[in-house]
Amino acid sequence: MLVPATSAFNVRELAAPRASAADIEIFCVTFDFRVTLDCPAFAPLSDDERAKVARFRRHDDALRYAMTRVALRQLLAERTDLKASELRFERDTGGRPRLHKSMQSGPGGQLDFNVSHSEQYALIAIGRQRRVGVDIEFARKDMNWRKLTSAVFAPRDEAHVTALPMHKRADAFYDVWTAKEAMLKALGAGIGGGMTWFSVLGDRQHEPRIVVSEESVRDRDVIANLDAVWLRALSGYAACVAWSRDAAWWDA
Repeated sequence: MLVPATSAFNVRELAAPRASAADIEIFCVTFDFRVTLDCPAFAPLSDDERAKVARFRRHDDALRYAMTRVALRQLLAERTDLKASELRFERDTGGRPRLHKSMQSGPGGQLDFNVSHSEQYALIAIGRQRRVGVDIEFARKDMNWRKLTSAVFAPRDEAHVTALPMHKRADAFYDVWTAKEAMLKALGAGIGGGMTWFSVLGDRQHEPRIVVSEESVRDRDVIANLDAVWLRALSGYAACVAWSRDAAWWDA
């Protein structure tokens, strides 16, 4: 079931067969920046969420957060048989947001979610019994991506991109960036530990292949349990969703 369209945003499900086979759902939120923050569509937001909206300096940033949060609430409400405004959230021991344990879906399995937004769109990934991570980036033509490769590429990624024709290298950079962001978000590790200790490019064309290049990294065994696919539905954007192959690991 899809979230009904509102005057503030539209939500549609993206087709990703391998993710769907793992019971991972992916939704795209399309923003309408003409709306105001007193739009009735934002009624489900909590007091804390409204306070965060008020702290944004830029109107568009406030709208992105508010629209994404409402869409997330509505999607989770459909899967828990609760009202969107009644949902409560908490953070795990690593600071990663999740539904409050008292609101998990019971026999249907625990729900995990992750969100990302860039410019006109947000992506929301929802998994049952699996950890999920998602990332979307607008592929800016004016960005000097080569200056970022030392912080993003592992040696295997670097070799793969260097071997590509010049006109394909920028797109490959964004593929690496979004795949690694999605995987690290699924881990709950964030990018603070760096991105260069594992690669995602290699002998697969349509999905990332994880190869750990630094054996001393703490999460090297955990990241091998992830699967991922790139999402190609949005022209001008790079995006990826990642999930745990086995039942998700949950904090006590």
